[in-house]
Amino acid sequence: MTLAAADSLERIANVFVEDGLRLRHLDFSITDTSLKTHADKKYETQKDRFGDTPQLPDGRILLKPAGNPLGQAHAWDYNASRPGKYWVELVYSLAKGNSTAVPNISAYRIPTRLEATGAANRFRNITLGKVYFVQPGEQKVGLKFRGDTPRVRALILRPAPEGEPIGQALDRSVLLHARDATIHGTKLQYETKPHKNTVGYWVNVSDQVCWDFTVMSGGKFEIEIHQGCGKGHGGSRVALEVSGQQLEFTVKDTGHFQNFVPRNIGTVRLAKGKHRFWIKPVKKAQNAIMDVRRIRLIHTN
Repeated sequence: MTLAAADSLERIANVFVEDGLRLRHLDFSITDTSLKTHADKKYETQKDRFGDTPQLPDGRILLKPAGNPLGQAHAWDYNASRPGKYWVELVYSLAKGNSTAVPNISAYRIPTRLEATGAANRFRNITLGKVYFVQPGEQKVGLKFRGDTPRVRALILRPAPEGEPIGQALDRSVLLHARDATIHGTKLQYETKPHKNTVGYWVNVSDQVCWDFTVMSGGKFEIEIHQGCGKGHGGSRVALEVSGQQLEFTVKDTGHFQNFVPRNIGTVRLAKGKHRFWIKPVKKAQNAIMDVRRIRLIHTN
């Protein structure tokens, strides 16, 4: 599929704002010459844009209708670059009436009711649920409607947490385990096998991982990372970021990617509330960066 120029209105799949750590979708209208967002002006709007391939470097998958956007059924063949979990978001317009969206993605088929947006060119985003690609490779992505037929702007698969919400333990520590991470990338993945149970396949410097968690008792926390790295693959530089604080460290060769060694990287201060902890590679030394099984934030005062 040949796409329009990068600044073309045809490239826009969705419009949103970031409200703290929360992503909020906005209604937006598109005419032949302009885009209008329906939002509080205090927020800086951002856009999901179709790229030259469905999957963007940060892991988002943007699927555009190949034929008539007013079709009663849509289907895509997608070649997944990694296993993992994704939120499924539909961007649609429906001038009047009501409809029900029925996805068929990796055995997920739970219907979602769609309300009218008020105009054929006014689009709205709605979450249809969470899907799990068990393995990479060919995936069938289907979408049908019952009732009135909406206009489909895009179907977006956005990286989702692999596990459960993260809170603070009774000893005031916070456990960021690989099983609860959100993967932002195309190769990095949570490896589920018991002897692995890690974030691995870290071959792209652009691939990143984060955890969202809640602190009930703030203070100073030591960062302890359980990191593994195969023989001869050490030396990559990695940044840890949380609440405006950044620490860097050099990956240690541990003899095997699943030989996890606890390392104290430094300390951060966290207030009561919601936080997002990032691991962002800075420079790759060899073929792969590292594996990470868990991070512990240990309360020290």
